[in-house]
Amino acid sequence: MNILWISFLGSWTLPLLKTIKQTNHVGIIIPIIDGKENLLQEKDGICFYSLALSSKECYTNMDIETYYKYKKIIDTFKPDIIHIHGTEKNLAQIQNFIKDIPIVISIQGLLIGCKPYTYNFVKKKIVHKFRSIKNLFGKGGLKLMYKVVQRGTPYETDILNNGKYFFGRTNWDRAYIMFHNPKAHYFTGEELLRESFYDNAGTWKINQCTKHSIFMPSGFNPIKGMHLAIETIYLLKQYYPNVLLVIPGIPIHILQMNRLSRLITGEEFITYIQHKIHEYNIEDNIRFLPRLDAIEMAEEMKKANVFLSPSSIDNSPNAIGEAMLIGTPIVSTPVGGVTSFLEDESSTLFAPAGDPYMMAYQIKRIFDDENLAATLSNNAHQIALKRHNKENTVKQYIDTYKKIISLRHQSTEK
Repeated sequence: MNILWISFLGSWTLPLLKTIKQTNHVGIIIPIIDGKENLLQEKDGICFYSLALSSKECYTNMDIETYYKYKKIIDTFKPDIIHIHGTEKNLAQIQNFIKDIPIVISIQGLLIGCKPYTYNFVKKKIVHKFRSIKNLFGKGGLKLMYKVVQRGTPYETDILNNGKYFFGRTNWDRAYIMFHNPKAHYFTGEELLRESFYDNAGTWKINQCTKHSIFMPSGFNPIKGMHLAIETIYLLKQYYPNVLLVIPGIPIHILQMNRLSRLITGEEFITYIQHKIHEYNIEDNIRFLPRLDAIEMAEEMKKANVFLSPSSIDNSPNAIGEAMLIGTPIVSTPVGGVTSFLEDESSTLFAPAGDPYMMAYQIKRIFDDENLAATLSNNAHQIALKRHNKENTVKQYIDTYKKIISLRHQSTEK
């Protein structure tokens, strides 16, 4: 098969694409926002097409001029099927112009599903007190984050309503397809993880981790719940003075801004987080790390006593899958698609979204009970081994591609 992907390059795409290309001819169009030229590069048997697009061309309803930019590559590659990853940008709207090639769309996150939960129990009026001059002029800040979600609603709704074939992984994304588009075909398509996590699968050990340490994926977006994690640490400190929260991914230069710099070019949410850390007197209990590669992330997860995910909404976050594969005990909110692959008291301990008291309580249970920690670790690891199995996942996609092509041929023959 000639299989063409359209996707922003991410950790969740390349592992699968590299495996699929062993028995198929594969290519990938990578939109480059505000890029200056289109490039073709063949590497390891994969055709990489970088497509220069403006921000407007990715974040508004796709017009015919933008489609023709894709069409040049599609006509060159001559795919039997096109696989588009994500609905958060308008990539999948090429289905409005292409009628002779089957298109399948993978659901990653869903803007319309996340929109009601954007602020994640954060008090907007209090955070706005920390706005910089940059934020006041509409650059960065919570208001811009909300606008990004809001402006994607029209094209994402169009994609869901008009798509014929979808890949999903959870009951949450299935529900959105089911009620937006009852005639659509829904297929299960799991994701492969980065190689370092397979290399370290099952390596978490209770007697080798750093006791009373917590690892969570970072994020400027309040949806991810950094502010709730900070409150959770404040509560836990009265029982464990040495409790440590490790958060990667925040550029160090932002954290090291002086007062004047924060006032001019700071980010209100990060400044608010720093204020809360100082107010709670937990500076020694928080460790910010720069952006980590896969090897470094795996090492941090192995060292952690608990992996914390305090999101207000999520579908199937890869970071949780990575923690499951390594075996780090997980405390998570039971939101979105998370309940489709984690079970309370078996492979995780759930805490209600927005509730730092229950998050602290569930973490304390793991800190205090090594048998519980080991049970959660092993059960989550076993689920991840099946869910992210390389051979099964690749077969899942190849079989589905063939089925979709067959369904397409049947419909054109009628």
